[in-house]
Amino acid sequence: MPRVAIIGAGITGLITACALKDAGVEVVVIEAAERAGGPIHTFPHDDLLLETGPHTLLVRSTPVADTLDRLGLTGDIIDAHDAAETRFVVKDGVVTALPSSPLSLATTPLLSPLARLRLLLEPFIPRFSEPDIDETLASFVSRRLGREVYEYFVDPFVSGIWAGDATQLSARHAFPTLVEFEQEAGSIVAGALLSGLRKFQSDQENTRSPRRLLSFEGGLRRLVDACVDRLGDDLLLDSPVRKLRRDADDWRVIYQRGGARRGESADALVLTLSPRDLYDIEWENIDPPRGALSTLRDLPYAPCALAHVAYRRADVEHPLDGLGVLIPSCEGFHILGALFISSMFPNRVPDDLVQLSVFIGGARKPELAALDPGEILDLVDHDLSRLLGTRARPVTSRVIHWDRAIPQYEVGHGVFLDAMTNLEDALPGVFLSGGFRDGIGVPALIEAGLNRADSLQRHLGLSPSPEKTP
Repeated sequence: MPRVAIIGAGITGLITACALKDAGVEVVVIEAAERAGGPIHTFPHDDLLLETGPHTLLVRSTPVADTLDRLGLTGDIIDAHDAAETRFVVKDGVVTALPSSPLSLATTPLLSPLARLRLLLEPFIPRFSEPDIDETLASFVSRRLGREVYEYFVDPFVSGIWAGDATQLSARHAFPTLVEFEQEAGSIVAGALLSGLRKFQSDQENTRSPRRLLSFEGGLRRLVDACVDRLGDDLLLDSPVRKLRRDADDWRVIYQRGGARRGESADALVLTLSPRDLYDIEWENIDPPRGALSTLRDLPYAPCALAHVAYRRADVEHPLDGLGVLIPSCEGFHILGALFISSMFPNRVPDDLVQLSVFIGGARKPELAALDPGEILDLVDHDLSRLLGTRARPVTSRVIHWDRAIPQYEVGHGVFLDAMTNLEDALPGVFLSGGFRDGIGVPALIEAGLNRADSLQRHLGLSPSPEKTP
């Protein structure tokens, strides 16, 4: 029976392992930390339930929905309130709802009359004459949709989702669908309409429409716990990998556990640890391309701090009737945005409190992510008082720091992708997977894990299941 060793127990590694195990492949997952899940973790704090990283899971594909079913999570799902369909953006210091329909787009105060006219003209804007150039997202959106759409729609979205800077991110690598719309349909609007039509036709053929914004009883940690339960003794925690050795026809993973060095043999390896950690591993009996490892070590990440704050409901003027608010960089606030946690899911906070999760730092203002918790809370309190009308300090708070929160697919990201391919080509049976390559966000990483499991089965001479589910 073939055996696969997976280094790293983030969600990509966990899903890959579960899918392989259910396909009859022996697996071992080796994780340096004392718990699995990477940034996905949930813990109680002063009658609150706090997330250390992602807060929600947007299910919009059948493979992800089926994965939750196979992991036995269906009964634990909590759908977000209908209010979560509303998103807010700040314009001239005022929290303003994003348009949710063509009519509201035509009347939104987020855009001037000239900007709305410019948006209508998008289908008539010529394609980029040099499609091979790696264009920044800011340049791409401004060129096709106008400066105001970039400033008040795309820039805050990028800060909220990527903790990124749209003047540095690559349109081709970070948002490839938009570039494909332009190249294939000549227009973002036309491409989106065609894509929507195809999706509608697919939904008619597949009566199951899985799009849901959700969490679980006990938070997103439940997803990790379900994978951990499925793997059992095949998951080794608190076991940092020290060396990868090539022995004849298989691999040997040397790791530290309980004060001693131990080893696991495998026919193939999946490396989901960060490129910087990968660089520090020792190799034996095989020479990896050091140039590729050096290149990958420099792949940029954005730092971010997450401030959880809870206020008495009476001390917050805004009704918090939505998913949250994002802040355009041109508005001059310190924070990137805030999620209205108490408005998203039921029974998360006491009835007399409201909870917000506030993001600060990112690629836009990395220095703020490194501040002391007290300094971060001062900035958060200052901005929330201006934006949401908070009239008192929070009754409880907690700050979480991530020095390397989210990989950044900046202009030139193709160099890193080439280095990954070179590394895999030079190391038979080695596969790289994770947010540095396969997209960010929990849904993308779940699908990456499923796809990697399929690739491994083909590599091992097995026939992958037609269903990409663990």
